[in-house]
Amino acid sequence: MRDRVLRLLPVLAIPLVLTGALGEAATAEPVGFRFRPDASVQSMFVAGDFNHWNPSGLPMADEDGDGQWEATADLPPGRYEYLFVVDGEWLEDSDAAESVRNAFGGRSSVVVVGESDAQGAFVNATSAGSAPAPAGDAIDTSFRYQPLISGVEHVMLAGSFNDWNASATEMADDDGDGVYTATLPLPPGEHRYKFVVDGNWITDTAAESFTDDGLGGTNSVVHVGEAAARPAGMGPRRVLFSCEPPSAPGEMYLAGTFNDWAVGKTPMSDDDGDGLWTTTLLLPPGRHQYKFVVDGNWITDESADAFSDDGFGGQNSIIEVDARHEEVTLRRGDGLILTEGIVHRQTLREVNRASEETAVITARAFAGDVEGIDLVAFPAGVETRTPMANAGRDATHEFFRGDLVIPEGADAFEYHFVYRDGDAHVALTPGGFAPEAERGPGFTFSADTITLFDTPDWIRDGVIYQIFPERFANGDPSNDPDFQEPWYDGKTTLPRSGSTNEVYYHATEDWYDTAGLAKSPYRTDGRPDYFSFYGGDIEGVRQNLDYLEDLGISVIYFNPLFPAESNHKYDACDYRGVDPHFGDEATFRAFVDEAHARGIRIVADWVINHTGDCHYAFRDTMEKGPESAYWDWYEWKRWPLPDRIPEGERMDAYYACWWGFGSLPELNFDLSRPNAAENNIGDIADAEVNQPVIDNVLESARYWLTDLDVDGFRLDVPNEVPFWIWKLFRAEVKRIKPDAYLVGEIWGDAGDWVSPECFDATMNYRYFKDPAVGFLGKGEIDAKRFDADLASGRMAYPEQAVRVMMNLVDSHDTPRHLTAIGGDIRRLLLTALFQMTYVGSPHIYYGDEIAMTGGADPDCRRPFRWTWRDEPERVAVHDRYRELIRLRRTHAAFTSGEYKTLFAEGGVHAFARFDESELFIIAMNASDRAASASVPLHGLPCEPDAAFRSALEGGADAVASDGTLALPLDAVSAVILRTPASP
Repeated sequence: MRDRVLRLLPVLAIPLVLTGALGEAATAEPVGFRFRPDASVQSMFVAGDFNHWNPSGLPMADEDGDGQWEATADLPPGRYEYLFVVDGEWLEDSDAAESVRNAFGGRSSVVVVGESDAQGAFVNATSAGSAPAPAGDAIDTSFRYQPLISGVEHVMLAGSFNDWNASATEMADDDGDGVYTATLPLPPGEHRYKFVVDGNWITDTAAESFTDDGLGGTNSVVHVGEAAARPAGMGPRRVLFSCEPPSAPGEMYLAGTFNDWAVGKTPMSDDDGDGLWTTTLLLPPGRHQYKFVVDGNWITDESADAFSDDGFGGQNSIIEVDARHEEVTLRRGDGLILTEGIVHRQTLREVNRASEETAVITARAFAGDVEGIDLVAFPAGVETRTPMANAGRDATHEFFRGDLVIPEGADAFEYHFVYRDGDAHVALTPGGFAPEAERGPGFTFSADTITLFDTPDWIRDGVIYQIFPERFANGDPSNDPDFQEPWYDGKTTLPRSGSTNEVYYHATEDWYDTAGLAKSPYRTDGRPDYFSFYGGDIEGVRQNLDYLEDLGISVIYFNPLFPAESNHKYDACDYRGVDPHFGDEATFRAFVDEAHARGIRIVADWVINHTGDCHYAFRDTMEKGPESAYWDWYEWKRWPLPDRIPEGERMDAYYACWWGFGSLPELNFDLSRPNAAENNIGDIADAEVNQPVIDNVLESARYWLTDLDVDGFRLDVPNEVPFWIWKLFRAEVKRIKPDAYLVGEIWGDAGDWVSPECFDATMNYRYFKDPAVGFLGKGEIDAKRFDADLASGRMAYPEQAVRVMMNLVDSHDTPRHLTAIGGDIRRLLLTALFQMTYVGSPHIYYGDEIAMTGGADPDCRRPFRWTWRDEPERVAVHDRYRELIRLRRTHAAFTSGEYKTLFAEGGVHAFARFDESELFIIAMNASDRAASASVPLHGLPCEPDAAFRSALEGGADAVASDGTLALPLDAVSAVILRTPASP
């Protein structure tokens, strides 16, 4: 897709001088904005602090057709920040008289409205708190930052007090102790800030409090002056959210930055039946983004304090938690239990039937409010009372979990909760909270209506190895791409100049010639080579099964294997069959049989959102139009296609295609609505099913599971497919092969998709990759933040799904992990150690185990370096991976045992993995300085003075004293200790 280049002209924002004395109410006057693009655009808006940065708040128009887009806004005197939003792209006015650093890492243009001598009376809207006070009232305020990693060159302080200017305030380490400091005179009030470390914006996790930064992260907050001068107290505040939907919904939730945007985590209810659905949260002061989720549909609260772009063409609502909201003091043991907004709903997050005999029940309380919760049940009519374990917390709640034993033959029975704090004991039932002696009927557990969620044991016990087939090994040169297929016509030759910025398919003769993957020698625009082929195939993988087996791999996840035009194969020409340049069906089936004989399972990648434009059905529609038998398989808007698409026009003007890429036409699953409106439909009854397309998908799934005998699927962009399809897909897949593994590519919280109706797991970008790379790889977050992010992931999904999460740190869609962390081998191995010891299924992207590097796609898809044995450093990395994999696969404590965090301070994180027979202590130091940890062993299956020995070759043993294990840790290092009883 061609990059659109927009040129900003000198005449863009024209401030009009307004008259009026200071102190009098200023009259708003029109302010004009102008913009002239040098390419065709479809939409243009002005967004600024005067309209809450609404990306569609001030539309621009070219009414006279002269190419210049204009808009006018009535603004009172003041300083205003703004940006142009052109076809969804946020653009700075480079010719504005002034610009300032914004909180998003970029710059905003500034327009000043009013007389020049009055400008000082107006405060920049991005600055929090009061206007700067006179110098005599300013208070010296110190900031302190200690990076976890060495080699830092510049640490800057940016915040609301300096227009978020990343170069305005430098922090210094004058005494060389590794701590950077800066002191500024600041007026009393609240100030928001971040550290900018070598260009990376980092939250101060030691701050007094935090507020949403609008990008999914947080700004740190410092309050200057006496408590009475603060605009908001530091304690949590009671916030009521309410929504009155136009019709009675089946279910409603609140999702936002305060709960990881997790649907199902914060239910809303209409207890009195008046049509107003509510929930109460305790939130820290600051700005929080949110939406209502009504029967799966995401709804903006139009009565919100402000709004922000949601990244999908809509808006998130923003609530400003401030002095309008009551501050609440929470304290364990005070006998006061805050119950408002606390409910128990029998969704999968709260009632998880993990086996035929057991259900895991989750209850919630406000964080820091109660001493404990008991689960009281009456199976077979006999009361059982089980103290629930504290299982983690988010910004608002603590979560408690307990096992509910299901007696054999018990069809249904009641249960309720008892919340304990000091002398207070209150019961939670469907009727709400009441003294335990006065409680009403309890919740009903029914084994017939609560579905068992079973995930495959083999993936829990396995180690996943991802292979990009075209780049792993060329075992059969006779099937190398020759570009004879019709879809390559006209795309395999260069012009006389020897360069082109258009599509150019070609073979790269030298397996180790990867320079073009960073910058193509055939292009003039500096972009990489997306169209090269190296000849990797299935025979190449088969010939290296010894290598994979010796490494300890038990699962191979292949990127797509379909016949397709590209080297990545996400543009299938047919869902049935293997690309002939990878091998034929017989070759692949023989490979699968041999892999299975070695105990290696096969997971195949698949995207059903779109095919390639080479697909037989799409090519038929291009040729025959509405007369084609496949016409309804795609959503055509205009037909026929012209010989050449007009300049500035995209292919999605002719048919629905993935993100505007004409080579990826989207399948049409629901005939009753456009493709863009299909995805949130959860019930098949609400769709007009395009049955021939569904039949083709399900028949293809049967083909891969039976004829080719794969063991599961990784599903690409599943959130861009109607939700009801995945219910059909899972049912058919599990009917054919009950222990098949289904994992979806969801980059955020995947609570909607991980369920007995949909996927077993997700690619764990949100709750594994992000925290692991941030803490272990880059040292950008500390151990407390790392631990909190991990805990959120363990609470986001049922335990049996957590144990089969695809725990990755890189993939074909990201830069190589080693490249992303600056080439630090120590941190690569530290991350691998964590992968192999944490809860979930470790994922290795081919070549990470030999320290392969590579930037963004396609550079991350380099051919495997089979010369690694000639390079000692690569051999050492490989050997450590092999040792760690064997440790994991030898000890069940890592695959099915319990997890417990033991220590999380600064750069050190320690945790335990244990079962009935084994105990392992893992301690990691992500800092570039030596550190120590006092690891408490309370509650673990060992004696207070237990002796531990190293589980790694060359590691040191340790002995506990009085229930504490003192561990010295070298910089960027880890230890794995086990009790002597462990073999």
